[in-house]
Amino acid sequence: MRPETLLTSGSFAALVLMAVGVLAGCLGSDEGKNYAVPKSLCGVSLESALIDELLPSGNKVDVQEKNPGPSRKRCQVIVDGKAALEVSQEWWPEGDTVVDVAQGVPQVKSAVLTDDSDFLLTGTGAVQQARCPSSERPDHVLFTTAQVYADGVDDSEAMQKLITAYTRAVEGSAVCR
Repeated sequence: MRPETLLTSGSFAALVLMAVGVLAGCLGSDEGKNYAVPKSLCGVSLESALIDELLPSGNKVDVQEKNPGPSRKRCQVIVDGKAALEVSQEWWPEGDTVVDVAQGVPQVKSAVLTDDSDFLLTGTGAVQQARCPSSERPDHVLFTTAQVYADGVDDSEAMQKLITAYTRAVEGSAVCR
């Protein structure tokens, strides 16, 4: 078949329409993450892959630290203007447990206590007890929390990796020395 024949036939027009449809479908399917995933959460360095697994698609990311009181430090990751992920460090009186802390963490409402009793986890939240003595906070225990607020993000394995790495990083930081 000669090119002139293709141009005059309906098959060429159909081919062009099909190609345009395929391209349009590819462009609109998943916008992906058009932002750089943070490498730290308010001064706590982590592998960005641990954070990435729990963030939604979007175009812009912002990380904000909030300290609602002297015993609590929160770090919020915001994607396209909406809260997507939050981690915190919270000092609680000695004797309080992860179950006590979890009562104030909505994202762990259906969590199961682990065998070592210092860890609660769901696909959208976790609470873990940090192992660090603090001379600045006698008679207190440090807990870390993580909560996912992004729609469609629910991954227990990723949450476990994040809370474990975050807790270990906090234990090695100045807050635990």
